[in-house]
Amino acid sequence: MKSQKGFTLIESVVATAVFAFVVSSILGVYVATTQLDRKSRASRAVTQNARFILEYLAKEVRNGNIDYASYPGGNAAGTADLYVEDQANLIEHFYLSGTNLILDKNGAVTNLNSAAVEVTKLQFLVAPVGDPYTIAKTHNEQPHVTVVLELTSNYGQQEASTIKLNLQGTFTTRGYLSRQP
Repeated sequence: MKSQKGFTLIESVVATAVFAFVVSSILGVYVATTQLDRKSRASRAVTQNARFILEYLAKEVRNGNIDYASYPGGNAAGTADLYVEDQANLIEHFYLSGTNLILDKNGAVTNLNSAAVEVTKLQFLVAPVGDPYTIAKTHNEQPHVTVVLELTSNYGQQEASTIKLNLQGTFTTRGYLSRQP
């Protein structure tokens, strides 16, 4: 009798089952790693954009002055816009257009957020609401701006990679004229 070489049907089925189990385990780890990478990238993009936007706004407000003349009636209450006069006496207008934070400076328009991040909420709370440097001196307060900002990741289309970050910062202008009696 000749010895037969090969696999039996049961050995083939067991080998196929073990192979399928190993492959599905590897695919599960790969999918989980991909989702974690996507979420990490989204989180990093939101955090970096938030840091850049707040640092830029802080620098502009601290080194400039609130331009009350650009607001309707000189009243900055209840507005989603921020007007700042920079050190070169140019007016910088910050506003929300769709999901982009826009800087309009001397006719040049720039997005302050990247394409990977959407600005889903933006509010500028300017105080005092009127110019404290006017002759009437009705507002005896150093001008400051509170920025309320919500950023959402736009990295990928999956819900698992959506990151939201809510921020608030208050920035004061450096220069303030002393009140004269």
